[in-house]
Amino acid sequence: MTDVITPTEPPGRLIPAQLHWHGDQPVSRQFGDIYHAPDGAAEVERVFIAPQHLAARFNAARGVFTVGELGFGSALNFAVVGQRFLDHAPAGARLHFISVEKHPLRPDDFARAAANRRTQLPLYGDLLRHYPPLLAGWHRRHLAGGRICLSVFFGDAQTGLDDIVGRQHVGVLAWLLDGFAPAQNPQLWSDALWQRIARLSGPATTVATFTAAGAVRRGLGAAGFSMRKVDQRPHKRHSLAGTYGGTAAAAPARARAVVVVGAGLAGAATARQIAERGIAVTVLDRATEPPNRMAATVLHCRLLPNTGAAGALRCASFNYATAWYDDRHTQRLPRGLLQLPSPGMNLLRLTQAAAVYAHTGSWVRAVDAHTASALAGRRLNSSGLFFPHGRCIDLEALCRDALQHPLIEYRTGVTARAATINADSVRIATRNGVLEADHIVLCAAAATNSFTQARYLELVDVAGQIDPIELTRPPAIPILGDGFLAPLAGGWGVGATYEHQPWPPQQATAANLQRFARWWRGLTGDDTPRSAGAPSRGSRAVASDRRPIVGGAYDIDGQRLPRLLLNTGHGSQGTASAPFAAECIASELAGEFAPATRTELATISSLRFRLRQARRGLRHGARHEHEDASETPV
Repeated sequence: MTDVITPTEPPGRLIPAQLHWHGDQPVSRQFGDIYHAPDGAAEVERVFIAPQHLAARFNAARGVFTVGELGFGSALNFAVVGQRFLDHAPAGARLHFISVEKHPLRPDDFARAAANRRTQLPLYGDLLRHYPPLLAGWHRRHLAGGRICLSVFFGDAQTGLDDIVGRQHVGVLAWLLDGFAPAQNPQLWSDALWQRIARLSGPATTVATFTAAGAVRRGLGAAGFSMRKVDQRPHKRHSLAGTYGGTAAAAPARARAVVVVGAGLAGAATARQIAERGIAVTVLDRATEPPNRMAATVLHCRLLPNTGAAGALRCASFNYATAWYDDRHTQRLPRGLLQLPSPGMNLLRLTQAAAVYAHTGSWVRAVDAHTASALAGRRLNSSGLFFPHGRCIDLEALCRDALQHPLIEYRTGVTARAATINADSVRIATRNGVLEADHIVLCAAAATNSFTQARYLELVDVAGQIDPIELTRPPAIPILGDGFLAPLAGGWGVGATYEHQPWPPQQATAANLQRFARWWRGLTGDDTPRSAGAPSRGSRAVASDRRPIVGGAYDIDGQRLPRLLLNTGHGSQGTASAPFAAECIASELAGEFAPATRTELATISSLRFRLRQARRGLRHGARHEHEDASETPV
């Protein structure tokens, strides 16, 4: 097939910044204003850092220091403040920089800004490698070896801040209000916005802004900030700074000790991301070593041809995961992956997906058959999608690496039997006694619903097999289509079967080879491949609606259970979704907001099963709490 994907412009997307440049200085066409003065880094120092005494406060920082910003722009404030934090803060402190931006820079404009500044401000190099796609919503990146966390919202500022009020329990300690001037951008500078800022602040919170407009000073004063003018001569007359005089809402206690049940990808990633928040973790698993025996695992993103919450969450998860894996250094080369048409994702659906995401950046690209052939290093008869950051992951090495942390205790050969939850703690029964912790996170794949409190989960095991093959002319990169073709240690493999009831291995091998032969002949015209060794088998936990299960657990009345969280049900998308889910879990335990909107989180919440079951009963492996269940096999 030689069809060419020709994306169209979808409606309702983000409007990126429209720039022109005066040398190295970006200027907004939308607002007719400069992003910063020619001495940009020095301006950040005198307007934001010095009036809020940030260098001294960083020097005294313990735990997490949270900064909030209006107007991410070209990331200059972030890079300068982040560098000052690295220069002054003690080794154990962490910076969480939260920003909102209605008109984000296009990737090529950001690359130009980063190229001009990365020598002086190395954080630009880190961020350039993982600059978020132009998709509305939250994006999170960990930089500087994990010491700096960036959470940036692309979209309306009030919408973004509204979304985290009540979820961000660690108060913002310093605000950088750096939107374009009120005269050019009056929609931003509003009384409603000041109230949202106040609700995210505490008694020690400071604020600084370039503008000295009276309306801004009065508005912040009415919201509880004691404001003062800051002399900025000879650059301008004044800027504003202030301190919040109100009180902060009572926050839930930060977790101190957590038990994670399951040491697969979801469990290992969850444990690592909790530990990196300075929280002690005990990981329990029945296996004697990390239970990831599949010969190959492919990182890819099965795009949905729409812009709904579920599709947005897939994109956010994939882009977060690519950055997370880069930090782990356990991926198998080569980098890059082609997705070609398949029975479940034909060319029309691929075309539609390409149209939805064509404007968002180079993380996914529509390619014609000629380009696909060049990427694969051999002739292919189909157009499709190219994911430059797709790859194969060595899950066994990855999980071993993730579990290597001073705050993680990894106990193998331990079967967790049950969890008793009370107001103060969780008690987990094992053959060797009882463990006590603040929280428990169930990452036990389909065995998660063996726990009494999680029996309502519609979750089953689906077995799969990967078979090594001999290919006369293998491609240069993995290919996803009707199954996948991926490099193994010393060769190539095809997979994976989808067995609701496990098949004999020889039956699975026959199915894999027959399916791949049909697909490969149509794609390349090559002869049928031959089996080249023993297969590898595993299973994935699949929810009834094929979506992950992430977050809290709920009782039959739809009330959230305390101290119990879930990270499971990732199915065939686990390499993309499990690290992001782990970040959501770790954020909650540390008192921070998960990097997804409330609407997106609802699509993966286990509450969805309780709501459906109230209408149509239990399905897909779910049971009543009073029913007997076998020992939890984790």
